[in-house]
This record gives sequence, C-alpha cells and structure tokens, in this order.
Amino acid sequence: MTRNPLLEAEENNFLGTGSLTDAEVAEFKATVDYLRAVIPAAFGLEWNDPIFSGDGYVVTEVPRSSGGRFFDGYRGVRKTAKGYVAMTASERNSESGSVTFSRFEDAVKGYAAGVIGSFRMELSGRYLGYVAWMWNGTTGPGVVTESLNPPYDTDFRFYLRDDPSAWLEGDKVAATLSHGLGMSIPSFIAVIIAHPAVTAKNATAWPKPVRP
Repeated sequence: MTRNPLLEAEENNFLGTGSLTDAEVAEFKATVDYLRAVIPAAFGLEWNDPIFSGDGYVVTEVPRSSGGRFFDGYRGVRKTAKGYVAMTASERNSESGSVTFSRFEDAVKGYAAGVIGSFRMELSGRYLGYVAWMWNGTTGPGVVTESLNPPYDTDFRFYLRDDPSAWLEGDKVAATLSHGLGMSIPSFIAVIIAHPAVTAKNATAWPKPVRP
C-alpha cells in the first residue's frame, strides 16, 4: 500500500510549531539539488528521494523497493517553538530528532549529514563510518561547549564564541555537527564526504564543559 509522506509528516507533528519562510524552503530545496549532484560523484550511486514541504517542515521521502512505490519514511527539517530540528521518521515510528538548531541553515546541515551518513555506511560499499564518529568527538573551531544539566553533563549547547546566537543543542554526539556552525552548507557537505574512514574508537574524546 502506497503511503503519503505529507500525511505522515503531519500526523507525526507533535513538536512542530510555526511556518517556514519561502526562503527557508528554497534553501532546503537548493541543498537537495546540490546533494543530487555530489552524491553520485562521490559514491557512484544515485540519490533521488522525492521532496515535499508543508506548514513548518520540509522533507525528502525515503522510498522502499526497487520501484520506489512504497513509503518507508522521511528525513527533513521541522520548525519548533525553540528553533529547528533535523528529524527522521519511519513508517512504523514517530519522528525523532535529538538536536535543536537556532538557525535553519544549520538544521539543513544536520539533515545533509544524515543523508550523506547513509552513503558513508553500507550503501557505498566502502564503510566510511558514521558522521558522528568524525573529528574524534571534538567540537568545531571557535565553538564553546556549555552543559545544560550539570553535573550530569548529558545535554549540551554548542555555540560560536564570536556569535552566541549560532548554536545547537544535543547530547555529546552533537559535537560533530558543531563543526558546521562556521561553514556554509556546501562546505560542510564537502568536508563530510571527503572525511577519511572512521570507527567508533575515533569518537572517544567527547568534549567536556569548562567549569569555573
């Protein structure tokens, strides 16, 4: 049975609020077009997941079966009361998105990292490793780490020292995405694609907040 990704995205909208601007939707679509060009060049595989947009979200569908006739899930960006979330959902589960971004463009980078990550793993046949394992778990240049729940230190805010309004919040794994705060979307995509193979042992040096 064919599923409707727009309907699924609306039904799963338990955290979403507000609308995306036309410029934000256009930025997401431009990123998708860019990914369609660079993924075949990098991994030798086509990526043509269809794109959909609604009130407060933009997504690309993840089709199932060789003919792509059946809906398996989606990836995208959702606007929430606090900012933007790069989220995913399958046909069996509600949306999940553990990282919140202050800027739409950074949420798009998080979305793109998820797409490229799927190619870095088994689909590429090269087993390049999860994006979360990159940079040995360290934060990006000029990024400050702040614990949101000391002394447990399970949730963090990562923000640019020179621009605290540019931030993302999540667990320690989100440290990798903080590298994108100071980059353009195409630059971050290029870095993720070109990053050498990594394994879980490369993500052992997770950042710790600085205590006064």
